[in-house]
Amino acid sequence: MTLLRYLTWPTIISAVLAAPPLLNQRQTGGTQRPVGTSFGVPGSSSKFDYVIIGGGTAGLTVAERLSEDPAVSVAVIEAGGFYELDNGNVSQIPAFYAKNFNQTNAPETVQPLIDWAYVTEPQKGLANRQFHYSQGKTLGGSSGRNSNIFTRGTKGFYQRWADLVGDQSWAWDNVLPYFKKSVDFTPPNKAKMGVNANISYDPAAYSPGGPLHVTYSNYYQPMNAGLIKGFEALNFSSQAGFSSGRMNGYGYLAVSINPDTQIKDSSETAFLTEAFNATSFRVYKNTIAQKILFDGTTATGVQVETAGLSYALKAAKEVIVAAGVTRSPQMLMVSGIGPKEILSQHKIPVIVDRPVGQNWQDHCAFEFQYEMNVEGNAALEGNQKFLEQATQDFLQTQTGPLSNWGGDILGFEKLPNPYRQALSSSALKDLAQLPADQPEIEWLIASHGPQAATKSYVTFTPAILAVTSKGTIGLTSANAADNPIIDPKTFSSPTEQALGVQIYKRLQEFVNATGLTTGPELKVGARDTDADILDGMKQTGLPWYHGVASCPMGKESDANAVVDTQGRVFGVKGLRVVDASIIPLIAPGHSMAPVYMVAEKIADAIKKGT
Repeated sequence: MTLLRYLTWPTIISAVLAAPPLLNQRQTGGTQRPVGTSFGVPGSSSKFDYVIIGGGTAGLTVAERLSEDPAVSVAVIEAGGFYELDNGNVSQIPAFYAKNFNQTNAPETVQPLIDWAYVTEPQKGLANRQFHYSQGKTLGGSSGRNSNIFTRGTKGFYQRWADLVGDQSWAWDNVLPYFKKSVDFTPPNKAKMGVNANISYDPAAYSPGGPLHVTYSNYYQPMNAGLIKGFEALNFSSQAGFSSGRMNGYGYLAVSINPDTQIKDSSETAFLTEAFNATSFRVYKNTIAQKILFDGTTATGVQVETAGLSYALKAAKEVIVAAGVTRSPQMLMVSGIGPKEILSQHKIPVIVDRPVGQNWQDHCAFEFQYEMNVEGNAALEGNQKFLEQATQDFLQTQTGPLSNWGGDILGFEKLPNPYRQALSSSALKDLAQLPADQPEIEWLIASHGPQAATKSYVTFTPAILAVTSKGTIGLTSANAADNPIIDPKTFSSPTEQALGVQIYKRLQEFVNATGLTTGPELKVGARDTDADILDGMKQTGLPWYHGVASCPMGKESDANAVVDTQGRVFGVKGLRVVDASIIPLIAPGHSMAPVYMVAEKIADAIKKGT
């Protein structure tokens, strides 16, 4: 009996959720509001103030904020539907995170109702392997697919961002209110976590009342004591979480889950739920945006298709592209905004020649797996008794390993000596471009292991945060329904590869200091020479789904920029991009929280008329 068979969607709904909150009939002030009122009618052309392409992390955030004004009408076009209905409980239970992000490119590992099924080009830096690059095709987007880890980045990172784009409104002190605006923070429930839990966090980093729940898992991983021992042996300092503009050190990670149910929270459960209260809000689900419509150089709407029906949604004020780091550049290009040479290849008339899809950045992570001497989530797949107890704990008390994606503690650092001394002068020059407070390496550790594992395992996942390679998003055709060409060029730069070799050496020191492992590493094995180590890193590395900068913001004179600092596309009117694709530099840590911030900040600018 597998975990998915034992813990089914109807079980969770009846025991924890009762019913999907979005699908209940609504009544306000005695006035009945059928839920269908919030959905557009396919095939019927309509006009709205704002038409948003993409109902993901950013798209639903922007939609809800604009819909707060009852005089404003908003339509959201989303290719997917509700992940709760299309993916069982896999997108709701934190422990199922790994099932959402299987990196193999085998078709059977992809859930087609909620995922775009991207397969990368062969990655030269990763032994010419190809990867399933998971991106959410569902209401909530990748916020309904990911590990829900909530980190914000460092003060120095945002100052570098502000300086690069020439707009100090993107500096830390100015973006912090928008980080806070999204969140409803709940402190850790130590009574449920157990006596060993001693979670340090900064309450000043949060404000109450936002739509998105952020808190901590009710399950305290047994491996935490060993990880803390290892981090302290390596001279990591303790951090009070990673939401206060500081990162170097180790600390407990906050996650976007409901504190009461321990069900994952997303832009769908948070912002869409709020937006459904707006009378002038409509969602067009299971609908493909085909192209942006223009009158000269002014965006006037979007041509869409639902189950074979083609029709137009007109925008009186703006079209907002929020289709994500891969789909937003594709949408611009099929609509005539992008590199002239790419558009010409597909006979797309050129409206604006800008470097769309040309500066994509993503982290590279490496997985190292060991047997572990304490219990952990890996045993959920193969240990029936452990699974049954975990199921009961989750359903009855909202505790246990199912409430935890697999880990509690993160570590961040700049590569220390003696490892740093082994780097070349050119690599050191590249690393010197990062702010003094920005880490170069993340240490993510999860109690994950092989499928059907009957023993306990731990996976150490160091990741390179000092990204110097740039990937591309290209077109396979002029049809927006066809997946774009995905080429992150992961681990392709000499600096990243040199850093990767030293990370492997640092890993040996860290693993030994934890006292958690009971045998040799299982995926890469022992490596001796630098050349042998590099080969091993290429065999275990992978892109990390934190992609940004495929439509980066900047000054109009910047040859790499596609949009200005308010997301407005250069060369046209009435068109913005608001999502991860416009973030000009990749943040240290995880990308979800910065995307919410960007959406909040630009939604506020739109409401103020800028």
